[in-house]
Amino acid sequence: MNKEKVDSLMAKIIESQDENKCWNVLQPGDKYYPEYNYYVPNYNSTLWTLIFLADMGCDIHNEELEKPLKIISDHFFDKENKIYTIGKSHFPIPCLNGNMLYLHSYFQWGDDKRIQEIIDFFTEYQRFDDGDYKTPKTFPYCSNKSCYGKHTCYWGIIKLLKGLSFIPLEKRSDKARTLINKCIEFILLHQVCFSSHNPENYIQSNIKKLTFPNMYQGDYLEILWLLKREKVQSIHIRKALDLLKSQMRPDSTWKIERPIKNLIIPMGRRNYGNEFLSERAREVLKYYENSSSPEYK
Repeated sequence: MNKEKVDSLMAKIIESQDENKCWNVLQPGDKYYPEYNYYVPNYNSTLWTLIFLADMGCDIHNEELEKPLKIISDHFFDKENKIYTIGKSHFPIPCLNGNMLYLHSYFQWGDDKRIQEIIDFFTEYQRFDDGDYKTPKTFPYCSNKSCYGKHTCYWGIIKLLKGLSFIPLEKRSDKARTLINKCIEFILLHQVCFSSHNPENYIQSNIKKLTFPNMYQGDYLEILWLLKREKVQSIHIRKALDLLKSQMRPDSTWKIERPIKNLIIPMGRRNYGNEFLSERAREVLKYYENSSSPEYK
């Protein structure tokens, strides 16, 4: 997407900020207030709107974004455990922490110490189970089967990798690199988007439907894009690349098949969503088609 269009979309989003530079803040009396403030409503609250801006490649130096970044960082941060949380029911939640790492690194904002604390925690506790785990009632999983059931939440792994992938190479600690490698190994075990036990089936029903921006549940293109960022070379990517090629339209573009509802501004206007999607798809295919490995040809 060209810079002029991105800047235009960004300006419209900035115009919709409230007096605290946030979006759709909950009020006292709402059933989700205060714990889920800035997280709901999906997907036009402050957290998701900042992710929307980052996914579309907005200007990282816009001063109007500094205050909402600080507000959500302070709101979600658990000082006792030194990670981000939305309460004990989903503790410890890898997708929120991955998204916050993504925002910290994309916007080059915040404290590197906090980033390392999150990495330290998830290096120790993040699980990569493939259907054979029994969730304990004790710390840190505390009966959280949503993120740590028999099969570790796949989207939690993807968002954790996304956040880690945006940490500059020179700032990655040994623990960060170890956690990145574990995430990638888990993804390759599932050939990007397939069941490891039944490879003809998708690991999640919507993962094959292209979407943008990538909120809680993205798509297999988001995963390929992250693997490309990490320069991953593996035969286990081939099947997903073939799927991406098969979804290309005659005019060499791709179409959103699963629109995100309730964005702060609709992406259907002027075909913007498809433009972002197509640009990402071309970027992925170009990288792997130019790879020296014959399995991508």
